[in-house]
Amino acid sequence: MKFVLISATCLAFLACQSNRIAQWPDALPDRELFIAAYTEDIANQGRQTQREYLTWILSFYEGNLIYASGWVDVQAMVLANTAPLDRNGLHVSLQELGASIAAEWAKHNDLRGIDSRMLSLWGSVLQIASSSEARQHSIEVISADVDSLLNGSLLAAEIQDSRYEQILELDLFGGF
Repeated sequence: MKFVLISATCLAFLACQSNRIAQWPDALPDRELFIAAYTEDIANQGRQTQREYLTWILSFYEGNLIYASGWVDVQAMVLANTAPLDRNGLHVSLQELGASIAAEWAKHNDLRGIDSRMLSLWGSVLQIASSSEARQHSIEVISADVDSLLNGSLLAAEIQDSRYEQILELDLFGGF
């Protein structure tokens, strides 16, 4: 009986996500951007379907059962704590950063260069930055790290809280 309930729940979730892919949310970057990223990655195409990839894109932005907060939530929190005059520029920067991260994170686990641990860390960094300038600097540092991860000049193991504490002069987790 448990198996039937779990299976039915999973099927219902997939059906909802399929509908979400067909009716792409306006608040997200254009779906075609991610379809192009998927199309360019032959290796990933061999490991996951376009539908699976786009479903993970939606999970990145909207959250899922495991991570209730998605990038949309992170953006909202960051912008809510930003001076009104600085919001537009920060919003654009966050959207560009989010699209770069999402396009990589949504790939099959064996192929992606960005994992969920990094997402969590970067979300924390962005939320802890205390001023508009600090938030913009955080976005720039994270963007550079994303680029470096993707071009192979930065190792995933180097993405640690201590890196951002040092570069951005933050106290991320109070010594945890």
